[in-house]
Amino acid sequence: MPYTLSPPERHGARSGGRWPVLRMEWSADPEQLAHALDPVLARLSEGQGQGHGRARAATALEGLARAGERVLAQIQALEVAKARLEADLLAAYGALAMIEAQQVDALPAGAAARVSARVSPERVVTEEIALATGVGVGEVARRVAVATAPRRHRVMVAALARGETSLHRVLQVASDTTALPEADVTAVARAVLAPTRDGQPVAQRTFTARLRRSVASVATRGAAERHAHARSRRGVFGRLTDDGMGWLTVTTDAASIAAVMDRLDTTARGLRGAGDARSLEQLRADLATDALLNRGTSEPGDAAALAWIVVPFEVATGEADTACELPGHGWVTATHAREIITRPGSVWATLPVDLPTGRALSRPTRSYRPTRAMVEHVQAVDGVCRGPDCQVPATRCDLDHETPWPTGPTSVGNLHAKHRLHHNLKTDGIWTSTPTPDDGLAWTTLTGRSYTTHPKNWRDGADPPAGRGGPTTSSDPPQAQGDSGHRHLGAHDPPPF
Repeated sequence: MPYTLSPPERHGARSGGRWPVLRMEWSADPEQLAHALDPVLARLSEGQGQGHGRARAATALEGLARAGERVLAQIQALEVAKARLEADLLAAYGALAMIEAQQVDALPAGAAARVSARVSPERVVTEEIALATGVGVGEVARRVAVATAPRRHRVMVAALARGETSLHRVLQVASDTTALPEADVTAVARAVLAPTRDGQPVAQRTFTARLRRSVASVATRGAAERHAHARSRRGVFGRLTDDGMGWLTVTTDAASIAAVMDRLDTTARGLRGAGDARSLEQLRADLATDALLNRGTSEPGDAAALAWIVVPFEVATGEADTACELPGHGWVTATHAREIITRPGSVWATLPVDLPTGRALSRPTRSYRPTRAMVEHVQAVDGVCRGPDCQVPATRCDLDHETPWPTGPTSVGNLHAKHRLHHNLKTDGIWTSTPTPDDGLAWTTLTGRSYTTHPKNWRDGADPPAGRGGPTTSSDPPQAQGDSGHRHLGAHDPPPF
C-alpha cells in the first residue's frame, strides 16, 4: 500500500467521533508499508452494533477504492510520460547514428570502405551506445534499426510520441514486419493501434494477437514458397538442463501442432476431472512423453486429434486472402488454410454469423436443449473468455450463470464463458460483471474501473479496406494462450460442464 498513516491515525486517535482521514504519503520504508493496512483492518472489525460496523466497513472500503483509483491514474500518467521519453530516446539514437555515419564518411580515402565492409555504421553506433549506457547490444541494435528507419516506422513512432503505445510494442512490430514492404508495415501498424470497442487501451495479449493476424493477412506474396521452405526445416530438438530435466521442441506444420495440443489438452482435462492430482501442465507433459516412448497411451479419457480452423466463405473460394484462425493457437495464411481444409478427411461445418457484427447466430446442430447444444451455442457466441483481455478459448472456460442459479435461469441469455480466474473473481465478489444492452459484459474492478467485453466477431479482419488486402480490426481477436498461472484460484481445474 503506497501510503503511510498520519500521526493521529497511527495512534488510533479519533476526531469528533468520525473516521480519521487517510493522508497519502509516498514511502519507501518496507516496515511502514507492511503495517500500513493494520489500522484499516482493525477498523473493519470494530463497531457498536452490526449495522454501524457495516457502515464503517463500507466507508473504509470506499476510501480504499478512491485511493486505489488515484494511484492507478498516476501509474497511467507515468506510463504516458515514459512513452514520450522513449520517443525522445529513439530520436537521440537516430541523431547519434547520423553523426557517426558522417564521421565514418569523413575518414581518409579508403577507410570508409574498409569500415563498411568489416563493421557497418549501425554496428559502430550500437557498440557506442551499449558501452555508454550498459544496455544490452541486442536491445540497442533493435532500437537503432527503428531510429534509422523513421519513415518505415512513422506510424508506431508517432503513437509513441503521443504516449499511446510503448517502446516495447514499437520494437515488437518492427521485428515482426522485417520482411514486409513499407506499405504493409504501415497497414499492420494502423491495425494494431486501432481503438478497442470499449475505448480502453489495447491490452498486451490483444495487441500481440492483432499483430500476428495482421502480419499473416498482408504476407500473402510468396506465402506458399515460404511455407514450403519452413516445412523443409521441420525437426525435433532436445536439450538437457542442469536440474535433471530437459526441453523437447517439435517443429512441424501449424495444423498438426494445433491438433496435438488439443488432443493433449482434452485428454489431460478428462484425467483431471476424473480425480488425477497432477496439474494440467504435468498431465500434458506426461501424456506426450508416454505417447512418444510407448507409441500411444492407454490412459483413460484419450481424445481424438482435432484441428479446428475458421475460414470465411470468400477465403475458402479463393476470392480473398485474409489470414485464418486456429482458435486458441494463432493464425495461418489464406493459402495454408485452403490447403488444410482440402486435405483428405477434412470435415466442413457452417457457422452462421451476423455480417455487420460477426456475432455467431447458432451452432451447426438441430437440437436446442439445455444440454450440450446449449453449451456449444454459448461457446460459439462468446468465442473466448468474456473477461477483460482474456483470450482463453471458450471451449476451455466455465459457463457462468450471470445471475446465480436458481435466481437466474439456465438459459443461453444468462450464461457466459469465463476462464476459471475470471469466474472466481466474479463469484467471490472481487470484480463484478453486468450485462449491457448491446450484448456487452461490463466488468468493474476494485478501483472502480470499467472494462466491457463483447461476443466474438468471427469475421474480424475478413473485410479488408477497398483497394488492398490489408487487415482491419473492428474488435479484439483471440490469441494462443495457455491456462492462467493463478493456481490459488483453481485455474488449472477443468470446466464443470
